[in-house]
This record gives sequence, C-alpha cells and structure tokens, in this order.
Amino acid sequence: MTPYVAPLPDRSPRSVGPLPAPFLRAQLDGARPAFALTPAGPVVSTDAWSGRHLALLADGRWTRLTGGSLWHSRPEWTDGGLVADVFHDLAAERSSSAPVPLAGAASEHAGPRAVLTPDGRAVAHPVMGEVRLPRGATAECVVPSLDGHDRIAVLLRHGRARRVVCVDRDGVCHRDGPVTAAGPWLSEHELVVVLEAWPGRVPYAWDVRSGALRRLVEPAAIVVDDVRAGGGLVGLSWTAAGRPRRLELAETARLARGEQIPLTPDPPRADGLPSAAATVVQGSRCPLPTLLRDPPGQARGTVLLLHGGPNGSNLATWSPFAESLALAGWRVVQPNLRGSGLVDPAVRAPLPGRYGVDDADDALTVLRRTAIGPVVAGGMSYGGYLATHVARMAPDVRGVFLLGGFLRPSDLDDSGHPQVEAFLRTASGRFAPHARFAAVPHFVAHGERDPRIPVEAVRTHLNDLPSGSEWVTIEGEGHGMLSDHAARLVFPRLFSWLDRLG
Repeated sequence: MTPYVAPLPDRSPRSVGPLPAPFLRAQLDGARPAFALTPAGPVVSTDAWSGRHLALLADGRWTRLTGGSLWHSRPEWTDGGLVADVFHDLAAERSSSAPVPLAGAASEHAGPRAVLTPDGRAVAHPVMGEVRLPRGATAECVVPSLDGHDRIAVLLRHGRARRVVCVDRDGVCHRDGPVTAAGPWLSEHELVVVLEAWPGRVPYAWDVRSGALRRLVEPAAIVVDDVRAGGGLVGLSWTAAGRPRRLELAETARLARGEQIPLTPDPPRADGLPSAAATVVQGSRCPLPTLLRDPPGQARGTVLLLHGGPNGSNLATWSPFAESLALAGWRVVQPNLRGSGLVDPAVRAPLPGRYGVDDADDALTVLRRTAIGPVVAGGMSYGGYLATHVARMAPDVRGVFLLGGFLRPSDLDDSGHPQVEAFLRTASGRFAPHARFAAVPHFVAHGERDPRIPVEAVRTHLNDLPSGSEWVTIEGEGHGMLSDHAARLVFPRLFSWLDRLG
C-alpha cells in the first residue's frame, strides 16, 4: 500500500496579503534536502506558515515544529536526532546547524558513513580508508553504504560534466551523464540517480553491475529535486509547471521489486489556466529550450521572464509569480539561453562570448518565435540586467523590470560575494558595451541589504532611467525576492505598473 501524504495547508491570507491567488498555495522548500524521514514521520521545510518552517506529518496531518521569525531549512535526521539550518541573518545568507526537538523520535544508531575530508579532496570511509577524488572535481554528495555492505557512491562535478562513482573493496564503476542527484541505495546493487531530460528531472534505479536504468516515476515533465530513504520508505520532493513542490512516499521493498512511485494526480483546476508547454527554438548557435505559459483567454501581451545566474535554468517547475502573470492575461515566455545551467546534453548551451550580447540575441530569436502582442522583458538578478539589453534591441518591448538585478556591470565591482567574484572572473572583459537605457519605463526593486549586488551601486542610475520608471527599496531584504514581506511590497506594485503599460 502506498503511504498517504496529506497536502500541505494553504498559506494564510495574513501571509499573502494583497498577492494574487497562486501565492496562497504552499510548497516544500527548493533547497536540498527539503525533507527528512524520521522515526516520528516525515519532516519537511515549507513556506506554509510563511518564511521557511519545519512541519511533521503524523496521523495524516501536518504539525508545525518551528516558529518565530527565523527560517528553518534543510532538515536532516542524524545519529543525534533532527537538525536543520537556522538562518540567523537571512539577508546576509548566514545560517548554522541546530538541533530541533522531535517528540517520540528516539535516535537510532547508524552504520559507518562515508564523509568528505576537511579539504574536500577525498572521501573518508571507516572500512576502506581514504578515497581520493579526481583533480579538479567537486563532490556534490556522498551516498553511504547500506548496512552490512561497503559500497559507497559519490556524485562528482567538473565544470558542467557529471559522474557518479561507486567504490567498494572489489573495485570502481561509474556512470557519466546529466545526473543532478544521487542516492539512496534501493538494494546492494541499485542506486537512485536523478537524470535531467529537459524540461524534467526524473529518478531512475541504476544497476551498478549491468549499467541498466529503470524509471521510478512515469511522467517525464516533472522535476525531482531530492530523493531520500529511511525506515523502509523512499521519499522524493517533486514539482511540475502547474504543481507546487510536494512530498511523495513509497515502500523501499516495492521499488526494489521493480515497482514505480505513484505520484498524486493533479487536482482539477478552477481557473482555466492551460498547462505549460515546452518547446525548443533553434538559435543561431544552439537550441533554446523554452517554457510557455498561456493565459486562460486571449493574451494581452508577452512577458519575457529571464532566469538569473546567469547559469540558472528554466525547468518545468511551479512558480507562483509566473502563474500569476498568466492569470493576469500575459503569455509568459521562459527561455534557456547561452550561459544557462542545463546539463541535459540535448539542449545544453555554451557560454556566451559576450554577456548581454549573445544571450540577448538568443532572447530575440525566442521572441520572434513566441511573442504575442507587446512585450515586457524582466528577470531576477542577472536576468534583469539581460532584460535591459533585450529592450534596447527589440522595438516591441514596452517595459523592463529588474528584481534584485543590476543595471551596469560596474554595479558588481564592490560586491565581494564569492559567487559574484567567480562570475566576474569568467565574464571580465566580455560584457556588452555601455549604452543608453532603452527609452521605455523600467521597474526596479532591490533589497537594501543585498550582499551580492550592492543597492547603492544600482541606485546611482535612477536619474538616467526614462520617464514612467519606478524604484522600490525592500527594507531588510537580501538578494532576490526571498521573503513574504518582499513579495507583498513588490509584486502588487509590479502588476499595477504592468497594467499602466497597457
């Protein structure tokens, strides 16, 4: 019998405030791990009670475990009990691991575990000793052996190449490919691996002896973030373009016998919103896989919604913002351009030769194939910067919005954030040349405590923006749009601004 997972409760109107209806829907956290399987029941990190809090599923209902203003994310069940990352300063991205009391869940002794050495260059196993990693490779995760066995697995990343390596006293085997997650073991010889096949990421059972792959779920257009095992169960967190991220459970023994994980069927929609469509536009240098979300009726225009990074990606994941745009009458176009972080070799794109030039040219190619009516271009972080260049090149663009983005590359000079510094080392000397902003209204919202893109640097350009532009400072917010406070402050004003564009 398939274990039942109750749906999360809807978010309260107090948390959502004036936001559109999709923001009432709760989901699991996108950070991994999103859940832990404990002796008391599954524990998840969710936005159901605003922010991120832990909740326990017991007796068919969810009970909140944590409260207050601090975020609790990445729950894990360890020898010492339940622990989670607690964000003492969300805007500054500072967190620490802390125990979380869980009544009725006694700690259990776990077998020997494989862990990374402090320098991150080797795996230390209590049975086999130290296993060195290949030069230049980074370990994404280490999958401990099953009790009574000594075979471990390591997911390695080198650039955008991925390899799962299995090691035991008898030797080494590996699998290369678009692996985004590895583990747990279903049996001594079968390991769960999640493979990207755009627009989805699907779990398989990989027989490490024969190399055979066996699908563990049937739908292809879902995105599985995380797979974990414990107490005779396998859990996975998954989402789809029309489904908030949720938990699914199955018995480990049934999966090992060759059965699949049955996913909870889609509930009927009352808003008439069509299913998202996935299409691949052929660009001048590479395929440009694109998600299209259409409104219930005739589209009033098109919103080109660009991901950040620039090595982010657009997969078939649920987004309350994108869904709200579609319900407001817009066709929402979400492309993957040059620089995207997709690892599926069928659609993996090269890096742009010039940032803000090559990827902007890709965006124009997508718009020529998909746009309906007037266009508004926007995005998060780097996506906002890219939108400003698309607006300069496309006469149909009537407005630009930036959510935690930058207007000039020089806005990043004083960042000091490790990820921004790494990006600048890659992109140095390869940005589009400076030019006047497009003569269309710009909507710019930025967190006053953004540790990646300093708000003071972005603010210096406000007098150069065209008439009709709008600036929103998000008090206490960091990078992006993390909190409900930021969403309540920014999104209603953004939708009103869109309405004024016509």
